[in-house]
Amino acid sequence: MKKLLASLMALSMVFAVTGCSESNDSENESKAEAKTTTTTTTAAPAVESKADTTTTTAAPEESVADTTTSADDTTSTGDEAKGTYENDVYTSDLYTFKIDSKKWAMQESAGVDVMFTYADAGDDAELESASINVISMSNDLLNGLTASDYADQIKQTYNSMDGYTVTNDKEDKFAGKDAYIVDVTGEIGSQKVLLNQIITSDNGNLVVITYGASENAYSKLSDEFKTVLDNFELK
Repeated sequence: MKKLLASLMALSMVFAVTGCSESNDSENESKAEAKTTTTTTTAAPAVESKADTTTTTAAPEESVADTTTSADDTTSTGDEAKGTYENDVYTSDLYTFKIDSKKWAMQESAGVDVMFTYADAGDDAELESASINVISMSNDLLNGLTASDYADQIKQTYNSMDGYTVTNDKEDKFAGKDAYIVDVTGEIGSQKVLLNQIITSDNGNLVVITYGASENAYSKLSDEFKTVLDNFELK
């Protein structure tokens, strides 16, 4: 049940990311259509209305536990998504981070670059709800969407999802880059969960790190989360 909870939390982030990406794609398609019927050559801003980014997402069913796939079947959000995991270091074209394989088990889940679930739970099964996942998007895929725009859309999307509330958001630094921190509480079944997103960019490429767990497990693993985040480097 706890491993299912970790998968559901990862999937909820994918829902939010998909909502933002699809909204931006639809906006660009509308601009392309408009361009074919007008003689003006003035480019419109990449994001004209953030109100349109709100999406409604049905609560995921338990069957989403089957979303974990092999590396060949993984659906990525960008062409930098494929990475390697060797000697406790995960490396992609955009970032690298160290994560202890004795404590965290790598899962390749559809919609994210990579996902790790906590594997050193011992007799405390609730700790298995903890997960960390990373999503990256290339500048070409973003079509001009900035980290700030993306953070605003993430907040709007989560606030539109039943059972989820944005409890805190702020600008900060992460891995030496400007970043936006978004904290979310949610309910999955009878469990209250805590999620944190770190949204940052480098040379126009976007990296979103999501980590969280059930409320009780989160408080027990805060130091473990910090250890992973402190070893994260953007290229």
